[in-house]
Order: sequence, then C-alpha cells, then structure tokens
Amino acid sequence: MSDQPDVRPEDALRVAQRALDRIADHEEDTAALEERVAELEAELGLEDSQPEPDYDSRDQAIVERLEPGETITVSELRQLYRRHTDIRSEKTLKRRMKGLVDRPEFEIADIGEIRYDPETNGGASA
Repeated sequence: MSDQPDVRPEDALRVAQRALDRIADHEEDTAALEERVAELEAELGLEDSQPEPDYDSRDQAIVERLEPGETITVSELRQLYRRHTDIRSEKTLKRRMKGLVDRPEFEIADIGEIRYDPETNGGASA
C-alpha cells in the first residue's frame, strides 16, 4: 500500500473551485441582505446620510479601475472581472456583474454599455 492519497489534481481543483463559488455566492447573499436592510432603514427614516458605497474586495478591484463618468461595454466589464478577481465560474461572473451594475452608481448608457457615475447616481465617491 502507498502512503500517497488517492486524489487526482483535477479532482482537487474541481473541489476547490466549487468551494470558491460557494464563498462568492454567500458574499453575494450577504451583500443583497445588507442592501435590503439599508433600503428598509431608509424607508423607516433611520438613515442619517448617504454612506460611501460598500464594495467587497472583488467589486472594489473593478471599481478602482474605472474613472467616474467612464462608459464600458459588458465585454470589457467581463474582462475586468476575469483579470482582476479570482472569479472563474461563468454563473458567478454573470451574477457579480449584474449585482455591480444594479447599484445606483451605475447606469445603462446604451445597448451593451454601462456608465460608472458615482457622483451623480451614487451620491458618494468610491
């Protein structure tokens, strides 16, 4: 008998990728819940002022590469996520992109184009 574990590298990689995807899913769920709490606080008048946008590390990596007023295509946004985050799952990537552009500091500029405008739409600068 061998002391070596009977695990193939591809299997280990697949398990690790699933774990990363699950972590990303939980982060997205948490962000959605925090956003909903903020909406409810605003409705109840519990909000004093507009807070700075609160991005997680992956979204922050994208926002840091955008200039206020900049318009980018969906393809360019996808490339930014691929280059500057650890997200590899297409499903997770689509959810993350949608979550980011659904924020008030982003708007649809044209078909397939998104504009980042934190001063006008988000009320605060990232």
